[in-house]
Amino acid sequence: MKIVASFFAALTLLLSASSQAALINSPGIDHVGITVPDLKQAETFLTDTFGCVPVTHIGPFEMSHSLSPDRSKQVAPRAQSISITMMRCGHGSNVELFAYQDDTASKVIPDAESLGASHIAFYTDDVQASVAKLKAQGLTIIGEPITMPSGDTQGETWVHFLSPWGSEMELVGYPNGKGYEKHSNIKLWNPKHPAK
Repeated sequence: MKIVASFFAALTLLLSASSQAALINSPGIDHVGITVPDLKQAETFLTDTFGCVPVTHIGPFEMSHSLSPDRSKQVAPRAQSISITMMRCGHGSNVELFAYQDDTASKVIPDAESLGASHIAFYTDDVQASVAKLKAQGLTIIGEPITMPSGDTQGETWVHFLSPWGSEMELVGYPNGKGYEKHSNIKLWNPKHPAK
C-alpha cells in the first residue's frame, strides 16, 4: 500500500510540475522599475532607508535619441529626456529608477485600485520597529501594521507607507514563516532565505 501511495504522490508531483511549463524560460525577476520625480532623492531614500546601492546610471538621453526605435509607442513623445539608475537591494529584485524630464507629465500617482498601480514591499523581521523609524523620518504610514491571524498568510505582518515623493510602498515581515508553508510543497521566495 505504501508503494502505491508513494507512486501516486510522485506522479502527482511530476504532473503538477509539467503543467507549470512556462512559455519563456526565466529563472526569476531581474528588476522592478518605478518612475520618480527626482532621481537623486529616490537614490538617497532607498540607500539611507533600506541599504540599496546604486550600481549603474545612464542618461540623460534625449527622447529623440531613445534606446529603441519604437520608444515613442511606450513613452509619451512630450518627454524631453530620461535618466535611469539601477539599484541593488539586498537579496531581492533590483530596483530601476526612471526620471523623465517632462514639465507636462502627470504628477498624479495612481490609486492602489487603478490599473497600472504597483508597490514595492521591503522585508523586515520587525515591522513595528521599522514603522517607528519611518515615522521618525516624517513619512506617512497608511493605517497600522496588520498581522494575519489565520489562513495562508498567517504570521505575516504588513503595512503600507508613502515614499518622500508619494509612491505607495510596503513593509512586510514573517520571521516565523507563513501559514501556507505547513501544507504546500512550493514555497514563495523569501529574501531571508534566497537560495530556498
